[in-house]
Amino acid sequence: MMKITYVLGLTLLLISCNSSEKKKELSVVTISEENINQQSSALKESIIRGKSIYDDFCVSCHLPNGKGVPKAFPPLANSDYLKNNRAKSLKAIKYGQSGEITVNGQKYNGVMSPLGLENNEIADVMNYITNSWGNSNDKLTTVDEVSKIEP
Repeated sequence: MMKITYVLGLTLLLISCNSSEKKKELSVVTISEENINQQSSALKESIIRGKSIYDDFCVSCHLPNGKGVPKAFPPLANSDYLKNNRAKSLKAIKYGQSGEITVNGQKYNGVMSPLGLENNEIADVMNYITNSWGNSNDKLTTVDEVSKIEP
């Protein structure tokens, strides 16, 4: 959808370009579109790496479909918790989780042990789970962001 919007905007600019000032505007739009494509590429690569990490560390509790186990392991699929608690979600992946949380209206009070992942692996798995099973997040989770998460 975003790509269509940029292509449409670019087309309209091309049609209306008659002055050098408007050509400068076109140049700015092209650079911005190029940056967005690079970010999308970085996100896609991170998601691929994140799936592998998820399959190794997370799938046994949260299952291949991300639905978790009712009353035991919270769902990651269509998760309001992931969407609304980015820093807390990163903290849980990095340091583990204990205590009550509510996910999609259901209370969970289990323990998730620390997984021993590096910051880059945490960023990748977060990018994977926040873009899978009905979740959508185009904001790239970065190593820098993860490194700032404290216990």
